[in-house]
Amino acid sequence: MTSSFVIVGSRVSSAEKGLSLFSFDEATGQLTLTGSYSGIEMPTYQVFNKKASLLYSVSEILEKEGSVQTFKVNPSSPTPFTPTHSILTGGTSPCHLSLSPDNSFLAVSNYSDGVFTLYALDLEGTIATVVSYKSFKGVGHNPARQEGPHIHSSNWTVDSKNLFVADLGLDRIIHYTKPEWGFPSFKKLPLGSGPRHMVLTPDGRFLYIGCELSNQVLVYQIDKYDSCFTHLQTIPTLPSLYHLENTVADIHLSSDSRFLYCSNRGHDSIATYAVQKETGMLSLVSITPTLGKEPRNFTLSPSGRWLLAANGSSDSVVVFPLDTQTGVPLQAVCTVAVRQPVCLLFS
Repeated sequence: MTSSFVIVGSRVSSAEKGLSLFSFDEATGQLTLTGSYSGIEMPTYQVFNKKASLLYSVSEILEKEGSVQTFKVNPSSPTPFTPTHSILTGGTSPCHLSLSPDNSFLAVSNYSDGVFTLYALDLEGTIATVVSYKSFKGVGHNPARQEGPHIHSSNWTVDSKNLFVADLGLDRIIHYTKPEWGFPSFKKLPLGSGPRHMVLTPDGRFLYIGCELSNQVLVYQIDKYDSCFTHLQTIPTLPSLYHLENTVADIHLSSDSRFLYCSNRGHDSIATYAVQKETGMLSLVSITPTLGKEPRNFTLSPSGRWLLAANGSSDSVVVFPLDTQTGVPLQAVCTVAVRQPVCLLFS
């Protein structure tokens, strides 16, 4: 197997190395640092445009307007990240980016003030124009965490014509469709659930929602892309006897859609579920410690053989092999030190 590259985004100031590039050995699971970049404030989430070799990163500035910064990536260079462009997001605390599969649009979730921004990209991958901008209003169920809308993430369908946006503050999924980007529809979720991150099956039939506040995964069937959501299942992410503080963070499907993974911050673990292909229903298989604190983000290797967990509050990235039959993370084979890692991305 050949090596690939992993980009790590860190929750640090511009004075520190906020972007790091590692080579990843698919045969052994070993990570080796090859380069880094300082000069961007709070680069907490990234997406990669493979066609243009461009990295888009949020600058999650608190209490003032954030930005998206673009970098040309050259893995063979000792300075692999070259900044090329920066644009304000129109909102505060941008925390998530979603690139459309056809590389035509970039969606930005601004957490603090509930602003959602959608940009069109030109043929070179440069952010060109604002397609849609919306500052949402309202009050949610939990006064401590849902005092207003909090846009946390978005997911595209494979045809780039539908976009689902998670509003943690108002317990809902916002559904945008092409070309009517300015007129979304809304799907209400259980009160106090706090939808954070989502993942769609490749065929677009099932949507899995990781709920930060209720520590659950919600399963919905999407009958048509007209907001016809059918709730199928609610399943916990924690052991039944665990009652300490916890918030759900990241969620991913395996490349063959046989397994779903969801991370817990507090319990500091990854929940593994088996996916029933025909019904979309989940069965809990295991809950595995991430060997660190606050796994805000994790990712799966291109081969599907490895799970990499970013322990944001203990400064480590840990590599776990995955059991090919059960999907369960096995004994870790590599741990690297990175300052407050909160986003992992294969380039």
